Amino acid sequence: MFLMPAFSAATVLGFLTGISLAQTDIGLTLPEQVNTVLGDPVTLAASYSTNRQVELLSWYKIDNDDPSKRVLVLSYSPMRGQRTYHNFVERVELVGPASLKILKTRVEDEGKYVLSLLVEEVGSVDGFVTLHILVVEVGPSNPYVIGLGKAALLTCTVMNAKPNISSLHWKKDGTIVDSNLMNTKFSGGTMASPSLMIRHVTRTDAGLYTCVADHVVKQERSSLRLSVLYPSAIISMSDSVTSSLSDRVTLQCVADGNPPPNITWTKNGLKLKSRTHSLSSSVRASSIVLPKVMKNDSGTYLCVATNGVGEHDKKTLELTIKPSALMATLSWNTIAVIIGATAGGLWVVVCVGITMYFIKRRREKKDKEKYAFYYKMGRKQGTDEMDIKDGQTNDGPPGKPPKPPTDPYAGINTIRRQAAKKGRNADRRYAKVLYPYRPTEDNELCLEVDDVIEVLEGEDGGWCLGYLRGRIGLFPSNYATFLTASEASTMKLEMIYQSMDDIVASPAKCSM
Repeated sequence: MFLMPAFSAATVLGFLTGISLAQTDIGLTLPEQVNTVLGDPVTLAASYSTNRQVELLSWYKIDNDDPSKRVLVLSYSPMRGQRTYHNFVERVELVGPASLKILKTRVEDEGKYVLSLLVEEVGSVDGFVTLHILVVEVGPSNPYVIGLGKAALLTCTVMNAKPNISSLHWKKDGTIVDSNLMNTKFSGGTMASPSLMIRHVTRTDAGLYTCVADHVVKQERSSLRLSVLYPSAIISMSDSVTSSLSDRVTLQCVADGNPPPNITWTKNGLKLKSRTHSLSSSVRASSIVLPKVMKNDSGTYLCVATNGVGEHDKKTLELTIKPSALMATLSWNTIAVIIGATAGGLWVVVCVGITMYFIKRRREKKDKEKYAFYYKMGRKQGTDEMDIKDGQTNDGPPGKPPKPPTDPYAGINTIRRQAAKKGRNADRRYAKVLYPYRPTEDNELCLEVDDVIEVLEGEDGGWCLGYLRGRIGLFPSNYATFLTASEASTMKLEMIYQSMDDIVASPAKCSM
């Protein structure tokens, strides 16, 4: 006696590895492998992300005998649309932006497929995926692999029994299977119909099935394991986390599936390094460990589980980094008060600075008004120098006085210097005009030849402050020669008589 299962999954054991996602510069993503049952439709999922124009999309199948040869399966371009080729004509179609769907799989469809994208300004970008076909085999097979939702026929054949067996039944994991006529899940499994039919296979139907035949000599039995393929599903995931800087954070994602799922983590489209381990034959866990979280670790983390059967499953979580302890203890009102106080303090400092600036300017203005004649003398020194020879006369006004001498004993004595010298050289307080001078500003004296000026103030050469004809003003020192007090008295008497004659003869020459 032996069992004849309808399908064999001997090849499935080599396909239980997971799927990892391949990423390119344009975000091209494909699974590494996809598993399907012979005759079923299958989709080779693919996606990409780019802002550039995709000029041509092509799917190829690598020749199983010559890996260097590519067989064109499907092509698509915005101008020509979709076309299929060779033995894939009317059997394949483009799904979504880049996925290839085979409507009914054949044995020869198994192999490696290539997705090629011709992208503007980038060139050709390729992605690869391997398709595995689970095929029907003749003869006994263990385990018996079937897809979720399908019907499984477990065949039990009794051969050369003498005398005939007395009874036949099936057990699942040691428990007798009830296959009466009222049961819509199971049928058969009796002497009249030894094969056991299981309809609408679910995950709970997986297990060890045994066909038991009772004979007068002994009881015979034969067993096989039923394996049900089902899509991966995330059954557990870490909650969203709020952490402080430099904390250690572990993010975990647990998924179930047959074949066992492959789990990948991504953040902002970038694949992250993770550690994966098996919890059981169909359950795997993947973890990301952040020893010391930083500010840029915050964001959305995506966990994707896939095993090549059906659609993949995905879930997300948020990692939030808390502000520093000082900022955390401050309310928004407190922060607003601090900002307002800081701004107010800066405004006070600015106002005080502006006030001090204007006070200083006002003080400088007063000093300038008080010592206006010094500023005037300073501006006049050193401009338009002219050499003036002794005894030279000129009808027109002479040039500006030369630059004051640097000799500390040159020029005239001032009232301050006379006080400092305690009366020494006190007779040099008068000056006789040698050249006529017409003032260019209001604070200057009008000079005529032989005028005698009483010197009130002056610096070492250059310009002096003097008294003449009832006015106090500035005059150039190099336009006059300095006299003693006795010489000045004699000249004043002469000028008094001469001036009386001049007044009668003509009007005054100097007028402002």
